[in-house]
Amino acid sequence: MKLFIKGKMFENLDKVSVTGENDEALYYLERDPSAEGHMITMTDADSKKLGDIEQRGTAGLVSFAVLKDGAEAAVIERKSKVSIQPNFVVKGPDWDVAGSIVSTKYKVTKGDKSIATLKVALLKSELDIADDADPVVVMAIVMAIRNMLYRASIAGAAASTIG
Repeated sequence: MKLFIKGKMFENLDKVSVTGENDEALYYLERDPSAEGHMITMTDADSKKLGDIEQRGTAGLVSFAVLKDGAEAAVIERKSKVSIQPNFVVKGPDWDVAGSIVSTKYKVTKGDKSIATLKVALLKSELDIADDADPVVVMAIVMAIRNMLYRASIAGAAASTIG
């Protein structure tokens, strides 16, 4: 299933639609302004809640937890913050996420099985997800990658203004 997300994920997010190939809204990501930090609820097109995605930590290695029915279903963590090829581990379904900050293309796998391929950018992301993959966990992975790209762009901008 191909999905598309437009808009900056962490800047003034109120409600973002996740669309299919025909530009129809399939899911919504909505920020909870009353939650501390970043808490985003994912619903389907009929407004049925699918889960919450919670950002944990504010500096360094930020992680994202997927909450379903109040219980932690998965946690996405970056393996290292110094690599140009940032890899993530998804605890819960035991997925690996590998890609390159330069190309912004990522592949989610479990062993030899492909779970999803992601083309992630700050303004638009394209996802190709296996039918049996949990879309809430995949959205949390996208958010983790976008967060890392956003932090890298801020660091790059700061470095260019200093030099």
